[in-house]
Amino acid sequence: MRQVYSKALERNVSAIGFGCASLGSRISPSDGRRAVEMALEHGVRWFDVAPSYGDGQAEELLGSCLQGQRDRVVICTKVGIARPSLSLSQRLLRPLARTIVSGIPAARSVVRHARKFPHRTAIHPDLIEASLLQSLRSLRTDHVDVLALHEPTPEEAADKRIFDVLERLLDRGLIRAISVAGQPDSIIASVSRHLRVDYAQFQDAPHNGIAARMRSELPSDRRPQFVTHGVFGTENSNEISMLSSRASETLKFWLQEYDPNATEIVADLLLHFAFSNNPDGVVITSMFSARHIEHNCSLAAKSPTPELAAKVHSLLRNK
Repeated sequence: MRQVYSKALERNVSAIGFGCASLGSRISPSDGRRAVEMALEHGVRWFDVAPSYGDGQAEELLGSCLQGQRDRVVICTKVGIARPSLSLSQRLLRPLARTIVSGIPAARSVVRHARKFPHRTAIHPDLIEASLLQSLRSLRTDHVDVLALHEPTPEEAADKRIFDVLERLLDRGLIRAISVAGQPDSIIASVSRHLRVDYAQFQDAPHNGIAARMRSELPSDRRPQFVTHGVFGTENSNEISMLSSRASETLKFWLQEYDPNATEIVADLLLHFAFSNNPDGVVITSMFSARHIEHNCSLAAKSPTPELAAKVHSLLRNK
């Protein structure tokens, strides 16, 4: 597994992170445990979770899976989107919904629309510690490595009172680093106010140019380390699938030149783009099948080539 150095944590971490958004909702506890164990075996050391993930179950399940492994891993959790409150009937129906979707994939959209999605709450200084302490109980740990503000507004991201609370949590050893996970304007607002931001977490895609904007607008001496996600989004796949045949052949040529063993052209290209566009940071992916974990980790082991990201971005921009 390729490693990247985290200055904030003073340690190496895996270049690929395990996204837990579906752990406990779409992914059952037993399947989730197998996936976490396999990810650990393949060298994954960064686990990304939040109180709202997995219908509110992901932190507890992840904490159970990582018992005895705590010193080997980095856990990033968040504050800002409330843990959903599910009724007893909703909890009892969750396994049935998984069975239906497994047997009838077309039913996925129906089940998704029936779910109760968490809502964003205002990030108030007085609520941060209570949220963190609940997360620590769920995760069965005495600290998290990274605490992220989850989708803060630019005003919240620039609020010194919020960061004063985060700094006190750092001093108490309850967290080791601070992240802003959200829109570029919010990340830029925090850094512009000279507030401590160790990580900037945002959605990366060949067409959105967010990483390039961050590198351009954030001073190099205060630029957070990037943690990117969302490269496998449907919109990204559609962007590539809708290219002309000539452009598609060009992308295929670039990919096979970089990785002669590539088998899944669109998916492999997107993941190679993500690593190449964030060569010194962590790329979060959702991967729960044995095939996906093994394949994604093998791609993560390759040295990233920033030139590939620039080529892909240019081709999509000028399509």
